Amino acid sequence: MTERSIQYGKVLFELKLPDSLIVDARETFQQNPPLLEALDNPSVKSAEKHAVIDRLFEPAIRAFLKVVTDHQMIGQIDDIFDAYEEQVIEAKNWVKATLYYVTKPGDTQIEGIKAKICKEYNKDGVELELVEQPSLIGGFVLKVHDFETNRSIKGRIEQLTQNLMRR
Repeated sequence: MTERSIQYGKVLFELKLPDSLIVDARETFQQNPPLLEALDNPSVKSAEKHAVIDRLFEPAIRAFLKVVTDHQMIGQIDDIFDAYEEQVIEAKNWVKATLYYVTKPGDTQIEGIKAKICKEYNKDGVELELVEQPSLIGGFVLKVHDFETNRSIKGRIEQLTQNLMRR
């Protein structure tokens, strides 16, 4: 994610558009890769790009998308939407985390993990993404920001291997 895409994400957040509008726009881009290619193509005239935006998107988000297109940032629209989501999470005083697992934890365990993260990061809530990753063999890996807690069997094997190689 570039600094420019982060700035565009912040601007999108400051526009205070309905979340549903932004979700719909993101889905439109994700479901139509040729649309993104056309809007990112420098040989397509701005007026034609604007006409496509006017036909496909709600009026409230059109101006933003036109500016993004005019500044050759539409190729980074997914990063812009990610930066927007980070702003939404931050505004709620939440934190985003990812839990990689082999065996999916139960609801009680998930709530416990969320409570621990809230306490450690002094946040009101956690947006926890759960990702199944059988290559861990067992256990889990928890990522919050740039901090990783590796409690997997694979991680322990790698750690033991490194310790043995140092000797």
